[in-house]
Amino acid sequence: MFKSKGMNILFTIMAIFIFVAVAGFFVVNMIHEHKTSAQKKDISIDTIVNDLTIDTEEMTTNMKDNHFANVQFKIQVSSKDAKEELTKREFQVKNAIILTLSNLTPNDLQGSKGIDRLQQLIKDQINAFLKSGRVVNVYTTKKLIQ
Repeated sequence: MFKSKGMNILFTIMAIFIFVAVAGFFVVNMIHEHKTSAQKKDISIDTIVNDLTIDTEEMTTNMKDNHFANVQFKIQVSSKDAKEELTKREFQVKNAIILTLSNLTPNDLQGSKGIDRLQQLIKDQINAFLKSGRVVNVYTTKKLIQ
């Protein structure tokens, strides 16, 4: 390939090194995904409901174009510490929900895509101030637009 035997050896060693590094990356990534999925499967529904979720109060607030939204959510967090912190930060959770809804119109909340978007917006806002864990999921348990 190259005129120099030394360059051929160097090129071969570099190619082997790159191959091993890429293979190692995929192996480590697969092991991490396996551990993560195993951890998710180990959590029982009782643990999720009792130890990892909080229910918001039923809230009624104005929306962007003179409509009202009456909503309630169940927020699942990653740990018991996060649940405890989120309970203490309930006023910030309410604020995040009100701010999010006040920037949306009823059309923004139509269909499952609209609800998914709302849940994602609320999740992102809460994760911005949550320190001892993260919000795993936001479930809409009540939604009424008037």
